[in-house]
Amino acid sequence: MNTVVQYPASITILPDLTASGCDELLKRLSEVAVKDAHAAKCGVPAEKIFELIKAREEQSSTAVGGGLMLPHIRLAGLEQLVVVFGRFAEPFAGCETPDEIPLDIACLLLVPEENPVEGLRFMADLGGCIRTPAKRTRLFAAQDADELREVLAEQRTQTHTLVAADIMIPARVFATPGMQLKEATRLMAESHQEIIPVLDGKKLVGELSSVELFKLGIPDFFSQLKSVGFIRYFDPFEKYFAVEAASRVEDVMNRELPSFHPDATLIEVVFAISVLKQPVIYVTNHKQELQGVISQAQLLGRIINL
Repeated sequence: MNTVVQYPASITILPDLTASGCDELLKRLSEVAVKDAHAAKCGVPAEKIFELIKAREEQSSTAVGGGLMLPHIRLAGLEQLVVVFGRFAEPFAGCETPDEIPLDIACLLLVPEENPVEGLRFMADLGGCIRTPAKRTRLFAAQDADELREVLAEQRTQTHTLVAADIMIPARVFATPGMQLKEATRLMAESHQEIIPVLDGKKLVGELSSVELFKLGIPDFFSQLKSVGFIRYFDPFEKYFAVEAASRVEDVMNRELPSFHPDATLIEVVFAISVLKQPVIYVTNHKQELQGVISQAQLLGRIINL
């Protein structure tokens, strides 16, 4: 038995995919998915699949950047991972993406409720293929499911887990060292970001967080207090506004923050977030250029809520 047959997923390819909008795209993928023999055994109609997928997208978008979208849900009683691999005829801008790059691939996953790890393994395999130019070319050239399974099976021999590059998204908001602090805080407020990276060109040089900004108005000795009840009328923002008016980002940013290589494993990312209490993971290359970020909420949405 060859590796093509052994790859544990039932795959359908949709070449030259088109859609008028994101809802139509998800409906089209759902309609194809329920025709799969494994999915058909679950007895869930296409309308219900679409409803579940749409609700999942509204909770947290599965567009991961780089032209890829991975809508997915779990199905009880599903015996094998079901994949609908859609390739667009032209770059598709009908769905919002974290890096504003139109979609090239929309890949719907129906994941066995009892074995969600298979969904994670497929994401790792697909991510590895997309990051490898030769395999990416083969993904786009595959004419049938067997050809696609062959590429994925080859990748599985090299992929053991999701890595940081599979989970990260581009940083849509960032500050620069010389930016006025007032301008940086305005960006944070408008984008609803509690933490943003500080970039010098493409290089990650620091981090600006709301927690550290709040501390600007608090005297150092407050860290020794158990309560501030006896001075509850103290106005911490009087000092803050004075500092803000005269400061640039480089004056207050955190310069000592660990970064991770794109090949950092899932357990390394989880350890940093859960044990080391790092709210945001920064993924950089060997030049310390920022490649993407991973937040607690993003990890929850992509992995725990698979």
